[in-house]
Amino acid sequence: MDLVTSPWESAARVDYIWELASKGDLAELSRALLLVKDSWHEGFGVTTVLRGLPETDRIALAQSFVKHAATTPADGGVGNRELVLLAAVSRDIVDADWCEAWEALLMEMADQFWSCGISDELWTYSQALLDAGRHVPEAVVALLRRSALEHAWPTECVTPVLDRLRHPVLNPGEPWADALLTDLPSLGEPWPDIIDHALLAPMARPTRAWDRGALALIAPIGTKEIRQTVTPWLDLAASGGGRWDGGYDPYNLPALAGLTWLFSLLPPHPVSIRTLGDLVERAPVRTPLTGTAVRALARVPQQAGRFELERLSGRVRHKMTQRQIRKALDA
Repeated sequence: MDLVTSPWESAARVDYIWELASKGDLAELSRALLLVKDSWHEGFGVTTVLRGLPETDRIALAQSFVKHAATTPADGGVGNRELVLLAAVSRDIVDADWCEAWEALLMEMADQFWSCGISDELWTYSQALLDAGRHVPEAVVALLRRSALEHAWPTECVTPVLDRLRHPVLNPGEPWADALLTDLPSLGEPWPDIIDHALLAPMARPTRAWDRGALALIAPIGTKEIRQTVTPWLDLAASGGGRWDGGYDPYNLPALAGLTWLFSLLPPHPVSIRTLGDLVERAPVRTPLTGTAVRALARVPQQAGRFELERLSGRVRHKMTQRQIRKALDA
């Protein structure tokens, strides 16, 4: 059967499960799913087969999985296999206890991992929760987003989940993002649109269309309020992000770039210029945002960022950043 599978998933295994499912041999199908020697959970291919079964078949399989969990000793080596399988067949037949168990396991994963590249159950549990009309915790949303960006998950696997997760607008867990998420509800319009627009900013250089859109959004607010609101966020961001080494969450990084470019559109001000300089000088690790801040300083109106770039050229020791500063000064 031609199905999208997880990279580590055996095609023969998927074909075998599909063959049993197409024959309607639910007893043998249940045994094949439950009684396996390895500890791996089923991949996206097998999950897709199970999700596509008629409701009556899924109900029968769910009953079999629940019965097996109830009669299998806790140390029997099965682990959470039954919960993964229940998540795969649970559409329209969900149980509240299952949802609580899935959420608890997802939170455990969010506490342990920055991102996941081989844990299919992350997506299986999350889709089951969404199908049940349940809330996916924000920490899990962040894990899902980072996992999709940092690993080669099939689009067919991640899209049914990520397309339904619109909130929070940024991943929590980084001091600057947490401050923004705390402030945003009280700021009112058009701040949510400004953050959405910031998320669309490229790291290398914004287009004229992006600049025009940003200027149109901030026009009703005024330069002073923009500076007073954004400066604390960027000050926190200058100290680094949420990775162990201070690197930034890849989902949040475009928003930081957008706020950085936004500062370069404002009339020159010493606070704005020094804030951009801090993103270069104080960052604990060199990231794409470092280059963004250098180029943002170079395009501050009236060459007002030049003195900051000259100061940075005598303080920054990172070779790539030095080259970026020299290129900006030469331009």
